[in-house]
This record gives sequence, C-alpha cells and structure tokens, in this order.
Amino acid sequence: MKNKELNSTNSSRYVNHCFGESPPQYVGFIYSRVLCLFVNRHEPLQDLFVTKNKFFDKHPFTARLFKKTLGDGTLFAKSDELWAKKRKSLSSSLYKQKLIQMVETMKQIALETIKEWEQQGEIDIVAEAANLMMRNILACVFGRQNDNPIVKYKENGKIRDMKLGESVQLNMGKGIEREFQAHLIIFPELLPLYISKQDKELEFNIDQVIDYSRNLIAAKKQQFAKTGKYEGEDLLTILLQDEIFNQDDRMIIDECLTFLAAGAQTTAVSITNFLCYMAQNSDKQQKMRDELKGQLKNFGGDPNDLSKELEMDKVEDLIYLKYCFYESMRIEPPVVMSSSCQVNEDMNIQGVKIKKDEMIIINIHQIHHNKDQWIEDDKYIPERFDPSSKYYLTPTGTARHPMSFVPFIGGKRICLGKTFAEYSFKAIVPLLLNKHKFTLVNKDHMNNKPLYDAIMFKKPVIKMRLERL
Repeated sequence: MKNKELNSTNSSRYVNHCFGESPPQYVGFIYSRVLCLFVNRHEPLQDLFVTKNKFFDKHPFTARLFKKTLGDGTLFAKSDELWAKKRKSLSSSLYKQKLIQMVETMKQIALETIKEWEQQGEIDIVAEAANLMMRNILACVFGRQNDNPIVKYKENGKIRDMKLGESVQLNMGKGIEREFQAHLIIFPELLPLYISKQDKELEFNIDQVIDYSRNLIAAKKQQFAKTGKYEGEDLLTILLQDEIFNQDDRMIIDECLTFLAAGAQTTAVSITNFLCYMAQNSDKQQKMRDELKGQLKNFGGDPNDLSKELEMDKVEDLIYLKYCFYESMRIEPPVVMSSSCQVNEDMNIQGVKIKKDEMIIINIHQIHHNKDQWIEDDKYIPERFDPSSKYYLTPTGTARHPMSFVPFIGGKRICLGKTFAEYSFKAIVPLLLNKHKFTLVNKDHMNNKPLYDAIMFKKPVIKMRLERL
C-alpha cells in the first residue's frame, strides 16, 4: 500500500489492499469475533434500500460502540416504533423554514470566519473547516450565544479547558479507537465497561459535555417557567417543545450530540476536500466561479449583500456547484463506510443468503469507485453528474445504476441531515470564495492530496493560502 493509503484508518481501503480495485460483491471479515459482510457493489443495495427495505435495519454493534458518547440517538438505533416517532419529530425540526433560520446563522459565522482566515493568511484547512462547521452546528443545536462554549477535558491525567466542539470531536475519535483495544477485540462483551485509563478519561470528558447540555436545558426550562415561552430556533429549543422529547432530557441530549458529531465533521470534510480539488483543477474552479458570477449578482461584491442573496431557492440554481459537491463526496466520501447494518429476516440478496442479525457494512468508497460504473473513477470530474455529459454514463455508454452513488445511504435509513448538509454547503462555499482563492501550500498536494474522511484516527495537515481577488 502507498503511504497515503496507510494513513487512512478505515477498512474500506483494506478491502482494495486484499482484493484489488474490483473486489467481489461481498467480502467477509471476522470483526470482534463476529462475521461482518462488506457490500462492495451497487446491486445488493437495490434490495436493501428499495425492494426489501422494510427488512433493512441497523445492527447493534455501532450503537454499543457509541452508547456512552452519543447515548440512544436515532442515528444508530433500530427501527422500532419509538425510532419512527423520534425521526418524524426530528424531520419536522429540520423542515424548510426552520432550516432556513439555521443556515442564516451559519452564514454569519462563515462571514466572521473568513475574516479570521484572511488575517492568518495561511491555514490548516482540515482543522479550520472542522472548527468552522463545529461552531455552525453548535449554534444550530444550542443557539448562537452558545457557538463556542468551554468545558473541562482530561488527558494523560491532566485537566484543561477545551472548546466543547473540539471535545465532542475527540470523544468521537477515541470512541472509535476503543474497539481496537486488545481486551475489547478479544472480549467484545466488555465494550459497555470503561475500565482502562483511556476509558476512564473518555468517560470523564463525555460527562463534561453531557453536564453542559443538562445545565443548558435547565436554564431554558427556568426561563420558560418565568416567561411561559421558549426563545430561539435552535434544535434544543425545538425539541424542548416536542411532545416526544420534552419529558426526557437525556433523549434530547442524545439527539443534539448525534447532530453535533455527525453533522459537523461530515460537512467539514466535504468543504475541505472540495476546496482542495478546486485548487488542483483550475478549469473546474473557473467554471464554478463563472456560474456563481452569473447566478449571483453580489458574488465578488459586498459579503453581507451576498449572504442575503444566498437564500434556499437561489442556491438551487447553482447547478455546477452542486455537481462539484456531489463529486467531492463521490471521490472521497466523508463517511467511507456505513455504520453496522443488518436484515431482520433470513433472505437471499443477489444470490447470497444473508442471515437475520448478521452484521453488514456498506463499502461506500468502493461503490463510488467501481470501474464498470464510473469513467476514470480516480479523477475529479463534476460533469459526471451532468445528464448531458458523456461522464454521466458508464464506460460502456449505458446509464449508471441509481445505487452507484450513495453518500447518504438510502431507504428508510437515509441520512436525516441530507438536505441540511446540501443547503449549508451551497450557502457557505460562495461566501468563502467571494473575495478569495484558496491555493495549496505544499505543491506535492497538487497531484497527491492526502486522503481525508470523517472517521480517520489521525487527520492530515493540509495547508492552504488565501489569496485576495
């Protein structure tokens, strides 16, 4: 394997290491003493996401892994009656008008951030985009006045102050790392027990985040007791008024933390990779900028006027920007493989009998690179999402399978934040590019960008320079 591949800590590329660029439809691994079936092709997804979707569900392994970190949120929960009710309420909280209000806050934070980046001149775009999106998501979850709170964080026996967003990100990373502790590999039954020194520190750090959330809920309830109303359009305030959530503080906290962890990092990865591919492909960047200039009368002008112009209906007209967004998620999916899934009955999926409750992982990265579906799959070509382009088709000239692009999974378990992610990306990116061009500092990165996804243990450092236009 190349060095850049070794730096990526996911099993997806290990499949390529073992089986080459065209692995079998299914590959089995023994994972913590349990058989795990990797799905590497689009064909089984037609059954899992469409024809037999009612049997498709989440396997409990990932839920157990993040039980302490994220609680019992809907993201990893099984599809029971309570899950359906909670998902319906959460969908309503991200409905169009509420989503618009959230993105308005995010645009203001983006304007503040680009000023800070301009003063720095040179930034680590991986770290800075992560900080930007965590501030954005914190403001959407807890309110604008709480977009950068401080909590206690314990590491190597020492306690220090840390931004809550950074703590959440580190807690998620360390939560993933737990499954590779020797005693948990041998005895996965011990996963719920936090017994090592690292586990104890992780437990302390998780409790700090939960305590902050509890205190915020208590303060909002006290305000309600005095005034008879809740103020704010943040997710926390919305859920406090929802009949499914308002009687259970921990249920609210679980969903807020899940939204923080999942929403911030995945969108940050998409923005980072997009900016890098724009820097590598000057022709694509120019085409994208031409569209922004043509569709947005304030692009290149006053940032505040541009921000007002970037309404939901308007950004829908930014077709090529959407193609660039999709291509960034195709070539380097923010989440390279799904959480643990299963089917709830024994069934035949594309000639293979899959047993009830057997663990399944969707190998998103491989599905986005299968050579019989994608022309020149290793190249960044946004036109492959343009129906008028030859790249819209397979190498043989036929239509691509609809399940060959699944960054948000599909069926009843499709990502709840899909619309949020798309709208926030299309509203923030024009603000970042309005007066600036992002260039890669390390010239080696022009041809060999470090791989970057949301579940890597060790994040790469990618320096970018802001050039005023």
